[in-house]
Amino acid sequence: MITRVLLLIFVAAGSLQAQVSFDRILRANQEPHNWLTYSGNYNGQRYSPLTQVTPENVKNLELQWIFQARSLEKFEATPLVVDGVMYTVQAPNDVVALDAATGRVYWTYSYTPEQAARPCCGRVNRGVAILGDMLFMATIDARLIAIDAKSGRPLWNVSVAKPESGYALTVAPLVVKDKVIVGTAGGEYGIRGFLAAYDVKTGKEVWRFYTIPGPGEPGHRTGTATTAAATISIAARWSRSMRIRAS
Repeated sequence: MITRVLLLIFVAAGSLQAQVSFDRILRANQEPHNWLTYSGNYNGQRYSPLTQVTPENVKNLELQWIFQARSLEKFEATPLVVDGVMYTVQAPNDVVALDAATGRVYWTYSYTPEQAARPCCGRVNRGVAILGDMLFMATIDARLIAIDAKSGRPLWNVSVAKPESGYALTVAPLVVKDKVIVGTAGGEYGIRGFLAAYDVKTGKEVWRFYTIPGPGEPGHRTGTATTAAATISIAARWSRSMRIRAS
């Protein structure tokens, strides 16, 4: 009996050895049984080539298990699935690792945001990113947290912006090579939006790109940009037209 229990523990622990390289994410289409990044792959198509479910048999699907999130707030997350382990979030900023086949919870990491956090449209989170055996979560009080994918232990926690200034992070981070990238929310409060990249190992900021140019920066040509550098209409135009290189 003891041997069997130890074997089960070993198998369960082994299933959490989520080593997801950048190369695996880059070739995510070759692993249709997994979902390694927010939109499935870097093309952002959110399309799965799996053929198990078809128009003919969809009516025969049956409920297998339910995960009951502890919060009744909005649920906008897209789970990641890595070799049988599902990673999702529950509001406001908890990360949960589950057995994708049974729904059994392996671990839960809970983070309590600062009271200064004031996201405009609910305490939402779109999900996490993964690289190696590290998960990355952005929080509604504008922080970025790295978590051990095997144990749920926090590894580092850095400030991206000041929540008291109206900044929040509701996005699922994006991993590119050795950087994790996030973008800010808070346009409703007149923030100056930006994208920022952080070293995945240390959490050190590598670069920051403001979507609205400031004084002396390229594109800051008109009086309108000077006086309305954080307005929603200008921000939307810039976000649709820019292209960013991660390194």
